Amino acid sequence: MNIEAKPWYPTILEVSLCMMLAGCGVSAGTSNISAASSAVIKRSDAFQAVADNGKTTIVVGANGVVLTSNDRGVSWTRQQLDSSSSFIGVTACPDGSFAALDFFHRVWAADAAGGEWLARAIDEPVNPLAITCDATNRLWVVGSGSTIASSVDQGANWNMTVVGDDAMLASVQFLDEREGFVTGEFGAVYRTVDGGATWEALPKISDEFYPYAAVFVDRQRGWVAGLAGVVMQTTDGGQSWIKQVNEAGAPIYGLSLDGGGAPVGVGINGLVFRLSGDQWKVADARRTTYLRAAMQLGEGRVLLAGGAGGVEVTTLVGDHKATANN
Repeated sequence: MNIEAKPWYPTILEVSLCMMLAGCGVSAGTSNISAASSAVIKRSDAFQAVADNGKTTIVVGANGVVLTSNDRGVSWTRQQLDSSSSFIGVTACPDGSFAALDFFHRVWAADAAGGEWLARAIDEPVNPLAITCDATNRLWVVGSGSTIASSVDQGANWNMTVVGDDAMLASVQFLDEREGFVTGEFGAVYRTVDGGATWEALPKISDEFYPYAAVFVDRQRGWVAGLAGVVMQTTDGGQSWIKQVNEAGAPIYGLSLDGGGAPVGVGINGLVFRLSGDQWKVADARRTTYLRAAMQLGEGRVLLAGGAGGVEVTTLVGDHKATANN
């Protein structure tokens, strides 16, 4: 009997643990790219996510580390909430409050100044992977077991919804109080148009597609980045996807939108990507092991966060007017 060998792909959980704990085996950088003082940010810090409520900026990472800036990234204060924690996501709600997702079954809530952090347990999903806050201040967490969890009281109580088969859900984003998208393992895409009361399974991107990150600019247009540097785009609300060219062929770990609604990607070896036409081009390269998150701060300034203590506010080179309409 002949058995066909199939290629091995790491699961979303393995990828997440890799980026949190080891930087996915990327060669370590030799310099800290932080713009803050070495007394605040350490070379061993592995940052994973950023959020901003217009007045306060938060960066979170492994070992329970939280950085807070009240001057748009000019200076930072550091807290280590719990060394046994590993923060993999953070979000700012419309009311100004923050919530950080701890891989080890907790959601930490904070006030609008990034203080008074309070940890609350979340039992499902067993392996949480992403968090967001919608336009009504509800928290949403996705992860293992095709589980979508929501809370109207900053994580004190949770409602659970299981969609589809047993898969890792890797991203969740709400465009407004009613419409949102979730992407996950095996090319899964789910959409809600009723504020998360129900979730519709859309056509799969591909059975072998494992997403690292996703971002939608509106209800029709979005991008998902996955293994081996693959980037897919939809222009019809997730009904179909087209593969775009990634000129470097390098993995993109995080996706965000710039001030004009054009997508920006960050990934391995500190690479920063911009979409030009239908191609993802390297716009910049920072001296760090990897970048995991990027966020626009206005006036052309962008906050980058990643491994090797990588936190930097900079102005990116490259095509800042890359269109999001393709």
